[in-house]
Amino acid sequence: METIQITLEQISNTAMQLNNETIKVIVDRPLSQGGGGNGLMGGQYLLTGIGGCFCSTFFAAAQSRDLEIEGFQVDVIATKSEDLPKRFTDILLDVSYKKCSDPTVFKKLLRIAEMGCLSINTIKEGMGFKVNQK
Repeated sequence: METIQITLEQISNTAMQLNNETIKVIVDRPLSQGGGGNGLMGGQYLLTGIGGCFCSTFFAAAQSRDLEIEGFQVDVIATKSEDLPKRFTDILLDVSYKKCSDPTVFKKLLRIAEMGCLSINTIKEGMGFKVNQK
């Protein structure tokens, strides 16, 4: 069975750093929440992972169908719970583009990207989730 592993190392009293072959990623809390403000919060990286996975899956499907797209944008909007434990209760992907060679195929690829994304498939059970073209 294939595994994926990352390692985070402490770099300050509030921050961790992921070291990759070419980049460094810092996870930290904002100053307003007692952190150093040197990176995104973990929840923001979770949303980045979901949006990024969706986009790379979408692009792979688009390229295999020779779909040309420009100005592709995905807004990842998460609703936080008001009660404890704090968690995201819903996630919405608002998807748009400026130019597309075939809007009908684009709409079909939204569903393909949602179904093919590892991150989305991992979190989807027990959680409200939508993909929406705005």
